[in-house]
Amino acid sequence: MPGHHRGHGVALTLALLGLGTAITSAVITQVGDAWHYSAYDPVPLNIAVAVFFSTMGVLVIWHKPDNVLGWMMLGIAAWDGVGLLVTVLTGSFESPAAPGVGTLMWIQSWLWAPPIWAITTLLPMIYPDGRLPSHRWWWAVGLTVAGTAVYCVGLAFDDGDFAGRYVVSNPLARPALAAPLLTTGQYVLLFTTALAVAGLLSRWLHATGVRRRRITLLLCAFAFGAAQAVVRESVSGGLPPVLDRGLEVVAFVLVPLAIAVAVTRDRLYDLNLTVRRAIVGVAVTGTLLATYLLGFAAVTTVVPPSTLAGGVVGALLFPVAALLIRWVRSVIWGRRVDVVELAVGLGNRMRNHLDATEVPAAVCEQVVRSLPLRMARLDLSTESGRRRLAQVGPADGTDLSTFELRHRGLEVGQLAVLPTADYLDETMAQALASLADQIAPVLAALRLDEELLRSREQVVTAREEERSRLSRELHDNVGPTLAGTRLQIESVRTSLPADSTGLGLLDRAVEGIDEALRTLRRVVHGLRPPELDALGLSGALKELAVFLSGPSMRVETALPADLALPKRVEVAAYRIVAEALTNVVRHAQATRAEVTVRMDGGCLLVEITDDGVGVPTDAGRHGMGMRFMAQRAREIAGEFSFRSGNDGTAVQAVLPLITPAGQG
Repeated sequence: MPGHHRGHGVALTLALLGLGTAITSAVITQVGDAWHYSAYDPVPLNIAVAVFFSTMGVLVIWHKPDNVLGWMMLGIAAWDGVGLLVTVLTGSFESPAAPGVGTLMWIQSWLWAPPIWAITTLLPMIYPDGRLPSHRWWWAVGLTVAGTAVYCVGLAFDDGDFAGRYVVSNPLARPALAAPLLTTGQYVLLFTTALAVAGLLSRWLHATGVRRRRITLLLCAFAFGAAQAVVRESVSGGLPPVLDRGLEVVAFVLVPLAIAVAVTRDRLYDLNLTVRRAIVGVAVTGTLLATYLLGFAAVTTVVPPSTLAGGVVGALLFPVAALLIRWVRSVIWGRRVDVVELAVGLGNRMRNHLDATEVPAAVCEQVVRSLPLRMARLDLSTESGRRRLAQVGPADGTDLSTFELRHRGLEVGQLAVLPTADYLDETMAQALASLADQIAPVLAALRLDEELLRSREQVVTAREEERSRLSRELHDNVGPTLAGTRLQIESVRTSLPADSTGLGLLDRAVEGIDEALRTLRRVVHGLRPPELDALGLSGALKELAVFLSGPSMRVETALPADLALPKRVEVAAYRIVAEALTNVVRHAQATRAEVTVRMDGGCLLVEITDDGVGVPTDAGRHGMGMRFMAQRAREIAGEFSFRSGNDGTAVQAVLPLITPAGQG
């Protein structure tokens, strides 16, 4: 905490430095009536930058002391304010011969550049979370710093003049040295500006939901800046001075305002309600003032400036300003909740998602996109408690608003949301309650699917246990009994004379017992391969691969050393591999096949590949082998797929060790 207090003190000092120098500069300029001098043309821009960046920077740091973006905004404001004050002081002396005027002239000639270029280069590199996209961007930061330094050195030796009440020339002017430095620095900084904006655009393309909205705001601010620069450059000298400078001021002010909107609407830095409302007031006031000034500048191009002209402009712009204020408030706080639009959008998304398991994620995404929410989560109610189905946005708070999802009188789930504001207003609560009624039948269907899946899982487990029991009984009891009977018959046969008439009967009895033993082995293997109990899945598959390998085809395996699996998964995996290899031997004309088994999260991944001629495209629908393997996978809630081409066939099964129903 002491560290945070020190950080707050430094932040407040930088903010006061930026605000204080801006206000002082405005007062000095107004007292000296120096606004109309060309040397003071950048003063309004610098005042706006110092004021707006100071305000936003200190608000961010006050609540997020470690946020680099906030510190950069404060640094920009403080540096810009100091440079602004030096510029104003340069023209405040009585004479160009006064002591220190030349030094101030030289300092102000280059001091303005770093904060302005930082806004277009470094700031978008670390927006919106205060971090570079990756460590590989440090070279861009270094190039920006180097370009700024070269550009400032060029300005320091340029032969520019300060044209105020008197003209002050740069005492260190070296035009031959300044020209190449200015050109080099400007091209480097333009390149890093384009690189920073391209990086921001790339992050926008890969972002979703709230993060994309945040980046969109800053991209819009930069787009306006680029557009106004092109317009002002194309009609150089053709715009009234107020309009010309006003467009430039608005372009730079939109950057901190874009951050303000991200702060207030999406709580980018978790500011409290009072602070966010204050930012809304600043944004609305700034919009109104900018509208009035731009309108006044436009009208005075036709009518000479006068009090009457100002009144006419105010009257004409009042309805426009009211609309703009309403627009600013809607952008910052979010548009009003349209329940019908939300329901239609959700219905369209649900209709396009054929798989019911994808509906929860689509619902959460649609809710966050349509409403001013930071997070939405859907939970399914099961016998063992609630289980999360989908979540969009971070649940970084405990003030969640929850809505029960009930279907036919039973609670089937819960919708939890985290609003961007400190509370959920009545309109949004009604919209979400209405939405919950629409979602409830979907979750009820998902719950029913899981209950059916659990029942099927229990049936499969019981079936495999019963098959295992029968297999053991037949193998351990019936098999030895038949083998013992065969030995007894063989003993009786050897004790009879060679010409005994009973020898033929005994031979036929031995043949019958042999056939019964072969049938018994087939039945035992069909119930549950004994190799699984004796060798485990890996050992059984290795033995199967050795058995099926021959001179014309080699079967290789990549298997874990030890696998502890449920019986239903062991049997399904073994049967799928056996069926796939049988198909390879019979139909593929392959010279090599490979069996791969590995754990992947909570699933067993089984893959069989070969280099044969492939299978027909309709094998999945008409081929008994493919249908058998798919059925084996589906009956334990697994997935089955295959691909085939001229280079062979690959069969893959994903078998969950714990099914979703088993988690419930």
